[in-house]
Amino acid sequence: MSGDARPQWCDQIEEAWNRHVRYRGLYRQLDAARDALRSRIAWVDELTEHEAEEILTALPACVEALQDAVEETPKGPEGTS
Repeated sequence: MSGDARPQWCDQIEEAWNRHVRYRGLYRQLDAARDALRSRIAWVDELTEHEAEEILTALPACVEALQDAVEETPKGPEGTS
């Protein structure tokens, strides 16, 4: 191995390791977010088919009520001109 090849090879290994370490924290955050989401929606798996059907039937009315409430909300802070 030539003298010039070793430092380049070492630099590539060091860059790969630094990249691994840098993104390791992000992957941990992503895993934690996935776990939190799974725990928050676990109740959906326990629904019976009838319960799911009731929820889906009522959903459009809920969405419409929310849209109406947003339309009635003032656009800016009150008391400003």
